[in-house]
Amino acid sequence: MASLWNQFEIVVTEFFKRGNGDSDACSKFLAGAYSVATTPISVKYSSGTIVQPVLNAVSKQDLIRKGFNEVINVGKTSESQLKPIDFLPAAIAFIKYWTPGIGVLISPLPAAPPCFAPIVAGYFLNQNEFNEVIAFNNLDITEKDLELTLKTATQGDPVVLLPSPIVLFPGNPLILANDLHFALTQSFTPNATAKNLVIAFKKHLASIRGIYIGFKDPATPPTPIPFTIVAFNGIS
Repeated sequence: MASLWNQFEIVVTEFFKRGNGDSDACSKFLAGAYSVATTPISVKYSSGTIVQPVLNAVSKQDLIRKGFNEVINVGKTSESQLKPIDFLPAAIAFIKYWTPGIGVLISPLPAAPPCFAPIVAGYFLNQNEFNEVIAFNNLDITEKDLELTLKTATQGDPVVLLPSPIVLFPGNPLILANDLHFALTQSFTPNATAKNLVIAFKKHLASIRGIYIGFKDPATPPTPIPFTIVAFNGIS
């Protein structure tokens, strides 16, 4: 989605050139520009990259706005220059933005190949079949990763809690805080600020990983297991 980031860079540059508006207006603008640039997104599945819409970006912009406002308030009250750690509230806001159940919902369609359709939330999986799928695909998934995705039902089988695609790792807030600090305090022109924000956001998005749990495409050769899990590493 390079063209959307190009547009982000243009509008952010113009906003900082004008230099008008209060701090909340700046936070609101950046949150809105970011959500537009990341709607839709390209998800880099192991089976190929798919463009998928983000369904509720507008309603989740407030997470980012509040995060930036916290940073701005620290800057207003601090007697020294802002440090990378001061940008942690904004970084955490972006982490929340991509966290399942808190932030945005990525459209399950189109389904990630070789899936025909997503397995809906509330669907029970057979534990043995689930283990076979994990092993067959050599997925680097731990029990901790799956806490957001699955829980153990009374009969011992896991149940899908969230619709696919499911983000398991929404990024490292410390790395993003450092990159935001550089973009917003070490860039000395509006254009440089916009460019460095794009670099920070792209780097963060590339680190996001997760899975897609879906039913197998009926056109594929039949197997005893009706579902499959496709991992993704990075979005853009």
